[in-house]
Amino acid sequence: MRNYQIYLLEEEFASHYFGRESILYHLFLDHELSNHQDKKQILKKQIDFVTRPIPNLKINQLIESSLKKFKSYTQTADGHSLQFQLPESDARMTISDRHITLVSNGNIEAETIFFELLRKYNPCFLAMDFEQNRYGWLNPIKERKFV
Repeated sequence: MRNYQIYLLEEEFASHYFGRESILYHLFLDHELSNHQDKKQILKKQIDFVTRPIPNLKINQLIESSLKKFKSYTQTADGHSLQFQLPESDARMTISDRHITLVSNGNIEAETIFFELLRKYNPCFLAMDFEQNRYGWLNPIKERKFV
């Protein structure tokens, strides 16, 4: 099972930390693992500063309109899911105010469809799997070249 926390970063931070995702990952990981309430609160403020709220309505509409043609797609009150038989692949997405949770099993096909929709919506999404210690941009951001 893969369990991703997906955050929408402010564009300036996404551009600045392109290629240095590990710094952002460790900020989020420290917040996840912290048991000290004061430290957790400070880390939460830092996370809120570098991230944007998730536009729930727009993303829900995008996912529903893009996936309703799939027989394997279902929408529930708390999220979206895709389940394919061949290859065996399923993913469930839940959208909250500050992050998106994506849980998937089997082949990566179902999760890739969700990732692709988010990537097309905004290139500043950062996905992190704290259990597997994996992280990365859904869309690599091109570094700006100054003349």
